[in-house]
This record gives sequence, C-alpha cells and structure tokens, in this order.
Amino acid sequence: MDPPTNNDNVTCSCCKHTCRFADLAVAEVTTASAPTAKPAWLIDFEEKDKAGQDKHAIIEEPCPKCGHPEMFFYTMQLRSVDEGSTVFYECPKCHHKYSQNN
Repeated sequence: MDPPTNNDNVTCSCCKHTCRFADLAVAEVTTASAPTAKPAWLIDFEEKDKAGQDKHAIIEEPCPKCGHPEMFFYTMQLRSVDEGSTVFYECPKCHHKYSQNN
C-alpha cells in the first residue's frame, strides 16, 4: 500500500480495496538467522581445553597479581593492519587476566 495522501484513505495497489489508514493494524516482523555450526578451530580448542592441555603458549613473565613465574599468552590483531597486535596474558595459578597493546 502506498502511504495516505491528502485524505486519510489508503488503497491497495493489487485489489484496489480502500480503507482508512487509522483502521490498519500495524504488523511486526521478526527475522532470525539459521543456527550455524561451530568452526573446526573452535571445536579443536575446546577439546584441548577439556583434556587439560595448555590453552595458550607459555611465557616466563611473573604474574603482577600473585607473582607466579609463568603466564599463558596469545595475540590478536584487534586494531588496523598497520598497528601492532594486542597480547593477552592469563595466570595459570590465580587466573588474573590482562592485555597489552604493542
């Protein structure tokens, strides 16, 4: 239907039915995406984590919270390509987490 013009009437372009615009019910439309499968890399990561294997590489860096001598770490490119990666650290003992931009 086209929006009403000067008067309050609207006309269907298919069947030519005419009614007052105020009498039309407002319809809500909701769309949803179909569920997608987990990527293989995520499944592999979760399986290794369940098996008790290290989640990430280990660096000899003391934890700033508890002083444990080693930390898990991994990097991600979160900013633009011409900027450095972000390094994420996690203590295997106290689970303290922090990140550092390079």
